[in-house]
Amino acid sequence: MIRASHRSLVLLLAASAVLSSGTAGTQPAANDEQRCTGAVPVPPQAQADACTVLIGSKRYRGQNLAILHSNRGVAYGKAGDHERAIADFDAAIRISPGHLRAHVNRGNAALARRDYERAIASFSQAIRLEPRNTQHLLSRADAYDSKGDIRSAIADYDQAIKLDPNLAAAYFNRGLVHRRSGSADRAIADYDQAIKLSPNNVAAYNNRGIAFADRGNAEQALADYEQALKLDPNYALAYLNRGLIWQARKLYDRAITDFDRALRAAPDSAPAYNNRGTALDAKGEFDRALADFDKAITLDADNASYYDNRGNVWRNKGHFERAMADYDKAIALAPGFALAYYNRSQVNYLAGRFAAAAADAGRATALDVRFAHAFSLRGLAQEKLGSREAALADFRRALALDPNLQQPADALRRLGAAP
Repeated sequence: MIRASHRSLVLLLAASAVLSSGTAGTQPAANDEQRCTGAVPVPPQAQADACTVLIGSKRYRGQNLAILHSNRGVAYGKAGDHERAIADFDAAIRISPGHLRAHVNRGNAALARRDYERAIASFSQAIRLEPRNTQHLLSRADAYDSKGDIRSAIADYDQAIKLDPNLAAAYFNRGLVHRRSGSADRAIADYDQAIKLSPNNVAAYNNRGIAFADRGNAEQALADYEQALKLDPNYALAYLNRGLIWQARKLYDRAITDFDRALRAAPDSAPAYNNRGTALDAKGEFDRALADFDKAITLDADNASYYDNRGNVWRNKGHFERAMADYDKAIALAPGFALAYYNRSQVNYLAGRFAAAAADAGRATALDVRFAHAFSLRGLAQEKLGSREAALADFRRALALDPNLQQPADALRRLGAAP
């Protein structure tokens, strides 16, 4: 299922007002102060330039100078120059160690750079300065979550909820973490509370629908997606997720209709093109599917799944070398992508390259020890290579993992070793 982006990076806090007292001599032009503090809306570079003029004037000391560095850091952050932003926040903190905004904004900039340890340290300092501020806890939880430290993220959400039991965002974000960690029931309970506190939260309905789908309750998932669309008829993610349910039920036309609607709402949605391409491939509309995968790859050239899916279409059209090129690319982008090795193994097998097929299927099984289809395919390749005992072992392993698989059962009967 496609999930809503769990949270956008916290925006840099607004610039602080410069204190005028304590400056010596003639003040620099007032309009520089207004631009630096954000009192006058200007582009980020103009704001940074104004702050640079004020810092260079040498007329500001102590807290005032810290505020100037903090404001310039905000300007650099708005421009996406997070490295220079962090340097200014560092300078503000050196001058004034208790400058709360600088700690928070440094955490945000570090999070944007995926420097999770530094983000956590900065938000931790903000929490020490303001221990009852739930936003600092949410920010640190986001950094822990991004780092993959699920336990610490949940602990911060728990603490935020303890401080404010009506904080819908904490329930929503904790639900995301629970769902990704495989706790669908806990995620649903959190989304229930988020919806109770914020009944028009479209993303909460969508995400609860995903959790219901994870639990195998497609009907309740559909009900949540439909409620999300009732609240916002242009919510692309709900169309995407509902389309995936239709696709799982092999209702490809209904799925394509939902993917079409998702693309009308979000024309640059790579997942929507990818999902529609998958449905079209299942219907045998290969050329339309290829066009969709081409578009998905144009929008997101580093997504291994899109190349893998396009490779499947080339395979289905009988263009094995083009399929191989796409599988190679998928594996280069994601070396642990077991399905891509399996799909490349299929093409090698169909092309008569049995040793290569066995090797690729073996990589798939090494990456996913419960990949029954991959064991079966390796068995077929081993059989072609004359390795009867190895083939029998793979067929038996495949059946042990999935007793309903027909291919290994047929192969064992063919080899006189009926299961």
